[in-house]
Order: sequence, then C-alpha cells, then structure tokens
Amino acid sequence: MKALHPQLARIAREHDGVVTRLHASACHVAPQVLRAAVRSGTLHRVRPGVFATRECWGGANRHERFSITVKGLLLAHPNWVASHHAALALHALPLHGVDLGVVDVVAPVRASKVRSGLHVHVAPPGQLEGAHARPPRAVSPAQACVQTAASSGVDAGVVAMDAALHRRLVTVDALRAALDQPSLRYGIGSARAAIAATDSRCESPGETLTRLILVAAGLDVRSQVDIADGEGFIGRVDFLVGDRVVVEFDGAVKYDGLDGRRELMREKAREERLRDAGYRVVRLTWADLAHPERLVRRVMGQLAA
Repeated sequence: MKALHPQLARIAREHDGVVTRLHASACHVAPQVLRAAVRSGTLHRVRPGVFATRECWGGANRHERFSITVKGLLLAHPNWVASHHAALALHALPLHGVDLGVVDVVAPVRASKVRSGLHVHVAPPGQLEGAHARPPRAVSPAQACVQTAASSGVDAGVVAMDAALHRRLVTVDALRAALDQPSLRYGIGSARAAIAATDSRCESPGETLTRLILVAAGLDVRSQVDIADGEGFIGRVDFLVGDRVVVEFDGAVKYDGLDGRRELMREKAREERLRDAGYRVVRLTWADLAHPERLVRRVMGQLAA
C-alpha cells in the first residue's frame, strides 16, 4: 500500500486528516504530487482543492464526512465561517432532516452565491469579527439552530435546539434573540415554531422526534418523569403519556457481551416493576419513527386499555 507523500502527511497530521491545495502550495508541494496522491488512493478528493486521507475518509460515516467537508472548506478559505447546519456540525450538535450535500458559509461577499454543494451567504456587519480567531469557525449555536429551522424545517430545528438547550450551549432567550439576524429573511415562521416546541429535558434526537410525533397527535406528554412504587424509586422514564402509559425510546442500546446482558436484565427488572405498579410500557426504536401513524396507534391503544 503506497504511503502518503511526507509533506502531505505532515499537513494531514496538523489538520485532522485534511489536506488543502492552499496548504500544499504553502509547503511547496507540486500540483502533480497532489494528483498522484489522489490517483493512488492515499488522498480522497472531497471538493475542489480539499482532500482527506484514506484513513480519515474511509472510516467515516456520512455525518462525519460532512464535518470533514466543512472543516476542509474552512481551511481552504480562511475568511469563511460555517453557518446553518454546517455550523451545527462544528458545534457537535445533531443533524436531522438537513441536506448533507450542501455546506453553508458566511463570507465577506457582496452577494450570495450558490454552487454545487455550496451556499455562500453575505456576512452581516460585525458577524465575522473575532469568528476566525476562536474555534470552531462557526456562527453561534443559537444562530445556527435558528438558521437550520428556517432553512430545513421545524423538526430539523427542534432536534438541534433540544440538544443545544440540554447541553446548555444556548438559552430560549438566546434562540429568540437569534430570530433578529439580518440575514434571516425566509422561514422565520418555522424558526419561531421550532423554538416554541423545544424541551431541554430530551436527551437525544430520537426522544425529540418521538415527543414531536406524540404532541402532534394531541396527546398529553411529559418528558423525563421520575416514577416510584411502594418500594421506592423505579427510574426516570423518557415520556409519560397521560397518567399510566410509559414511552421509552431505545436508540443505539447494545446488549452484547457481559455488560450488555447485565444492562438488559436491569431494563427487564425495571420494566417489570413499572408494570406491577400499574403502568403500560411502549418501547420505540428508530424504525418506529418512520411510521408515525402506527406509533401513535400503539400508544393510543395502551391509553384505551
């Protein structure tokens, strides 16, 4: 397996596996060396002038590849700052319902430009001041959440906002203040609706989407509810619908190995105590979220019972 050119390898180490034509040129690496690295497979061409090492790109999932693309574009363009869901990626906030094929940035340009996979927005006065000096090179979490809700819809916005609120990266007041961004011309209704639908108690995108489905169905839903019986505290459940229906979202829980089997036993014991205390339990996965009507019928069936 061919090794990466030493100078390119050094650049990649300094930038988390990303190489740009700008940095290669500054290190006096000839263009033909970059082309040879791409032909050999030691570098993957992410975008014009942006490359990632085989190890960096090959082992990344689609969300990680999007983050690599965003970081690479910012390295290649030192006067750009990530915005919208590109900024969410740099703030390590969840991406749901967004176009991972498009990177949004703000830049000191006179007019917005849309190219293949790239949207360059006009930077409002003062927005770029200091943004280049502090990592990550992105608009604030509140601005990014509001921009995402405006451009990608309510669900996309609420998923990001719930996570940002839960991690205390933003406040509801900060989200409301971000509605006054000069560049926010379209989708402000979606952004307002997203802020109104937030719940900082939700701990994952799956929980947020579950709550939105149940609330849209007109159900009485409470998040992160502590439940006890005669013996004491049973646990905190994801949702309590009505008075007696517990809804739990199981995301990436794995029950392999000794620790996994122990966790499964604890979950079964906890669920048994909930049932003995008179609660009905509905467990959901990502597959259930793809069929909202079916999910709601399951919950309503337990309410009726």
